[in-house]
Amino acid sequence: MSSAGIAPVDLPGPVATPVAPASGGPVYVQVGGEDGPLLCAVDLDGSLRWSRAAVRACGRPRVAPDGGVWLEGRGVLHETLPTGDPGRRVELDRHPGHDVGAFVILPDGFVVAWQSSPYRGVRVERLDGRGRPRWSTELPVPAGLSYAGVVEMSAESGWRPVPARPWAPADLLASWSEALLVSGDRVLATFFEVSSGIGMSFCVDLGTGDHLWQTPPVPIGDLAIAGPGSFLVGVQGYGAFETLLYNGDGAVVLQWPSHGRPLVSSRGRIRMVELDNDPSRTLRIRRLHRDASMTDGPVLTGYHTIGPVLAADGRAAFWRDGRLQVVDRDLTVRTLHADPAWSGTDRMLLLDGGVLAFVLNRGDERRLVFARTGLPPMDGGAWPCGEGNLQANPVL
Repeated sequence: MSSAGIAPVDLPGPVATPVAPASGGPVYVQVGGEDGPLLCAVDLDGSLRWSRAAVRACGRPRVAPDGGVWLEGRGVLHETLPTGDPGRRVELDRHPGHDVGAFVILPDGFVVAWQSSPYRGVRVERLDGRGRPRWSTELPVPAGLSYAGVVEMSAESGWRPVPARPWAPADLLASWSEALLVSGDRVLATFFEVSSGIGMSFCVDLGTGDHLWQTPPVPIGDLAIAGPGSFLVGVQGYGAFETLLYNGDGAVVLQWPSHGRPLVSSRGRIRMVELDNDPSRTLRIRRLHRDASMTDGPVLTGYHTIGPVLAADGRAAFWRDGRLQVVDRDLTVRTLHADPAWSGTDRMLLLDGGVLAFVLNRGDERRLVFARTGLPPMDGGAWPCGEGNLQANPVL
């Protein structure tokens, strides 16, 4: 894999999502060690700063404004200090049949999304720094889910596909893409049913926990913060392929026939690296304009995508189809490195000196790599990378 500009970091096992407290590093990653999971801090020269035993966490780590790293395991939030020493331990009020689906860190505490499988309801709560609830809101999930593209077959229909009748959710899990977004005084929590892929986003007031609005049941795609109090909600599957811009009151302000990994710059400009499960669809890099029009960029090959991440000069980087690619402001694409044996689907960080940090997969092998580029620092917009910032803590 090594080349003049890209090299793997030597760690004692497969790695997970990278996060960083600041552009100067270090990069924090969870590592599957032989004696149990580890949390490691890696400097930008590839050297290991520290490594310590960590909880077995299903979700990704979050970095707090003070640089502490938080992981959730079995209903407890565990902090690791920037020195690698253990920090606080916050026990959550876990209801029977509920598990933590996602959490984010606020300056004065946390927001937590609780999921259930089998389905026993879902809720969102805000906690102070000691884990004491400020509010807890049960979300109004419809008794029956439905979506026009979902079909069923039975003897009654002569085994012909017909629109499925509303069904009770078997489970509702926090979305695999940005399950909790906090923007201004709004919290957007997104859950989906695994078997159907149908889900909903629920918006609550950050201060009071009041339920304000929710999307209809749809095949949930990628989500992002678009600006103060506004959100991008992707819809993909069952023939749907679109992105909607919701304002804080739940109104759909704009809608584009495009879906994928979005970027939102400091000037509010939206760029999309498209993704779709339908192999017959032509996918591109596109600009989504505020008059609902789009500018088409080049056709994209491949599917699994790492990133993208947006630099301050308007260039964006991502890994797809075995290539590290950079998109210029005019939507032209250049390849910086190619190795078709490696792929991935996670986030990408842009750090000091134009260093890109991301995880590449080959079979069961998962390696943290650093790619040294000429890119300037990361853009300061609402969504310059997956999870909204280096800290993987999508709070604006």
